[in-house]
Amino acid sequence: MRIKAILGSACVLLMTSGGLALGAEMSASLLADTCNGCHGPDGTSYGPASPTIAGTNKDYMVETMQAFRDGKRPSTIMQRIAKGYSDDELKLIAEYFAAKPFGRIVDQKTDPALVAKGKEIYDNLCEDCHEKDGRSAEDYPALAGQMMPYIESELRDLISGTRNLENNEALSSKERNKKQRNLKDLVDTHGEEGIAAVINFFGSQK
Repeated sequence: MRIKAILGSACVLLMTSGGLALGAEMSASLLADTCNGCHGPDGTSYGPASPTIAGTNKDYMVETMQAFRDGKRPSTIMQRIAKGYSDDELKLIAEYFAAKPFGRIVDQKTDPALVAKGKEIYDNLCEDCHEKDGRSAEDYPALAGQMMPYIESELRDLISGTRNLENNEALSSKERNKKQRNLKDLVDTHGEEGIAAVINFFGSQK
């Protein structure tokens, strides 16, 4: 009798833990569905102004969404959207998209000469942070293959100071200073052609 009771309790425990895991998975999927309208199916973008978020480092995504929510990072609509989520919900969303493969839906037209120049600039100014030609998403979001209008918008916000690196708590002061120096070098040394070259380089990556 006692053995049956023990076995019965074990079965209930397994069913409950399995149900909780399934519930968390379903919740993450339901929460993530609200993102797909702008960021594409499973976070792979087909819109010019929205980044692909599939494969994004989960800690970076949580910190970014919190920055939107808390008004530390400027946005058009993300600040309003992020305010609707708790920290736990943001973690579920980030884990969901982090597990998805980064991909491309749209092939972009790029200028081969600008791509080559962009590669040189990348080697000198960008590679330390955005590794593997911008494909790595270990510490920062992948830039390779992102939609070019989005890359340009983000780059110009960083150059102009509209997006303030000082508010990025994910970066150390050393990293912030280095990024600011590199952005200044990009503008001072290469100008508008350099900006276009970097955009074309990252946009050309598969």
